Amino acid sequence: MLYVAELFYLQEQQGFPFQKAVQVTAGVVARSCSHFQARLVTPLRGDIVPIERQGLLPTHPWEKEALVTELVNWIFTNSTVDELFYLLLDDAPIPQANKVAKFDHHDDTYCWFLNLSETEFAILQDAWRQNDLPTNLFYPEQETVCVPYSGNDLRSKILRLLGVRKCYTPMQLQNGEIAG
Repeated sequence: MLYVAELFYLQEQQGFPFQKAVQVTAGVVARSCSHFQARLVTPLRGDIVPIERQGLLPTHPWEKEALVTELVNWIFTNSTVDELFYLLLDDAPIPQANKVAKFDHHDDTYCWFLNLSETEFAILQDAWRQNDLPTNLFYPEQETVCVPYSGNDLRSKILRLLGVRKCYTPMQLQNGEIAG
């Protein structure tokens, strides 16, 4: 099942422990993965080499967790913008055309997905709970609510004509952020 990042926490809550959320999520998802690919999207300096790393994850769980911890630290230490990075973890070689990786953060937080079974997701929710992170940090993709842009100005009319919609996460809806 495809799960989407709950933007209410990641973008609208000042002080949210973003790096911790990435670390815990990637560490748990990596347990069922064998491959990784990581890339700096906004390198801190031009002399950082390499800006991309990829390969096989170790087979032992503690070694997987250690490598993923090191990758996440490498990304955050060497990036100008924390939310802009590329990290894929999957149980098959990556990237694959038309397939979302188990952990798929390919640009920014708008582009962060998890492709997990319900059991894998429940295990991840337990890890979030144990690490004082919200258990609804991700939600099933079908729970996103999209509405046409409102307003009578030219921009809004053009966006509606083009079929562009404004989408809201469950927490954004719950907190009354919908502007329809």
